[in-house]
Amino acid sequence: MDLEYSEEQVMLRDTVARLCKDHNDSATIRMLEKDDKGYSVPFWRAMSDMGLCGLLVDEQRGGIGLGAMETVIVHEQMGRTLAPSPHFSSSLVAVELLQRAGNEQQKSDWLSAIASGEKILVPAWQESGVGADIGGVKMQIARDGDELLLQGEKVLVPFANSADAFIVMAHSDDGSLQALIVPANKTSLRAQPNHADQTLYAVRFDQLRLPAARCLNADSLEWHWDRSMLVGQIALAAQAVGGAARMLEMAVEYAGEREQFGQPIGAFQAIAHYLADRATEIEGARYLVYQAAWACDTGEDWQQLALMAKKQATAVFRRTTVTGVQVHGGMGFSAEADPQLYYRRAKHLQLMHWDSHYLEQRIAAEVFA
Repeated sequence: MDLEYSEEQVMLRDTVARLCKDHNDSATIRMLEKDDKGYSVPFWRAMSDMGLCGLLVDEQRGGIGLGAMETVIVHEQMGRTLAPSPHFSSSLVAVELLQRAGNEQQKSDWLSAIASGEKILVPAWQESGVGADIGGVKMQIARDGDELLLQGEKVLVPFANSADAFIVMAHSDDGSLQALIVPANKTSLRAQPNHADQTLYAVRFDQLRLPAARCLNADSLEWHWDRSMLVGQIALAAQAVGGAARMLEMAVEYAGEREQFGQPIGAFQAIAHYLADRATEIEGARYLVYQAAWACDTGEDWQQLALMAKKQATAVFRRTTVTGVQVHGGMGFSAEADPQLYYRRAKHLQLMHWDSHYLEQRIAAEVFA
């Protein structure tokens, strides 16, 4: 297993790092948390110009057709600056699902438009009172002649106010899972406040009539959805590693500058040992994330690694931010300091898009299969 970056991957890392740093400094992140759109439009356009919106889209459909390792490289750098964007939802999960389960017309209509940054397609699957298991979705699709009738609400949909359409997960009359592409202009939105000040919405569908052609391929849809989300788990784990690494750098820098009793506080074992523990954990999590990406790209067994990477990396991110806040003392809790930004985002990553409890269940089920 070779986890060394190629020359092209080093160039990708450095380019994305500069892009994220130029567009997503901490002052901008604070501003975006209060902005209705929730992400930097110039940053999104720059990502599009670099081809990053089509990172996983096949080349014949306008993308650059790269793999999980390049996805990790991009999202690790985004995690370092907490750069918000619809990239995870639209350019990763939606693209993977379309490429796996979409028909030719749906692929033609959406993939090149997503790759160019022209359109944003966001999966809407979570429901109030329902866990992460897609089999628990309660929304029903009723058939009325050649049309489908959709009624209900999806929650915690990221960047719904910027979406051109949603991929809505629901069950048909026969109990099979279906996915429909629903235009955003046929829905109503309700903002959902959250501890990380991320752009999340509840999306309402009121007696919505759609042609049956809006459905993705129903064959093995649950399997296709699962694989698409697993690719997303690797990307989110990479974000967590990047965020944890940056939080550790800030804590080490502060511990070297802040003095007590005539010496830097980093000289005290009570602080130095905690920081050393976090550094060790971050490198372990990074290795696991890279291993999952490598296995995915090379056709090895990777699904379990993806689950483990998301669970471990987000847990390490959370612990690192707790340590970082403590090292910064009272200032670490203030809105003017950066540690609280990372602290809130760490918990958000743990809870969103398959939480730790669901990941544990999946991992344990495989271990004891």
